[in-house]
Amino acid sequence: MIASTPARLLAPLLVPLLALAAACAGPGLPAGFAAAAANAPEDWPLRLWLDGDRVVAAAAGVGPGGLPQAVRTSIDAVAPGGELQFAGREWSAAGDGYRVDKHYVDGADESFRSALIAADGAVLERSHSVPIGKVPAPVVTAALTVGRDVRRCEIVADAAQETGWRATVTDGAGRSFVATIGLQGGLRSVYRIVNARLGLLSR
Repeated sequence: MIASTPARLLAPLLVPLLALAAACAGPGLPAGFAAAAANAPEDWPLRLWLDGDRVVAAAAGVGPGGLPQAVRTSIDAVAPGGELQFAGREWSAAGDGYRVDKHYVDGADESFRSALIAADGAVLERSHSVPIGKVPAPVVTAALTVGRDVRRCEIVADAAQETGWRATVTDGAGRSFVATIGLQGGLRSVYRIVNARLGLLSR
């Protein structure tokens, strides 16, 4: 098991050419995703969460300058400081908003915080990593049913309370998965997550 920032999630060219209409971003992709993807910073790949052959969530980078002021204010409150790893629009079951991921280093210790913030600044979801050695055994056991290496475990909360755990896991082929796990350790769902490169028809 590895208590560190997960390895880069790499994917080859996922779709050689994907023509997306303004009102519909294609099968399984949310409306508005195509426009966000076309304007995403070059150095921040798009994110797709896959459940079988379905896209269940998607995110496109906007960069720190693309975050609304209300979002920046909320992020400074729930995840101050740190090194910005990702800032982008996200469409998921947790809601439509802006996802911000941050990495923290304190001496030999590393940690991770993530938040999904609505455009008006409301906190839809937030999480922080917990060292693997301090994660409850039933949670780690559930994560290990998905793959052989648990890269990170986060405790997840909505605006009111903690709701469960999220584990990033890799299998023997190096593929990365996100497992959602109950507070007491029951496995809820497993998604394949990839950083994608899309070809968008521009004319």
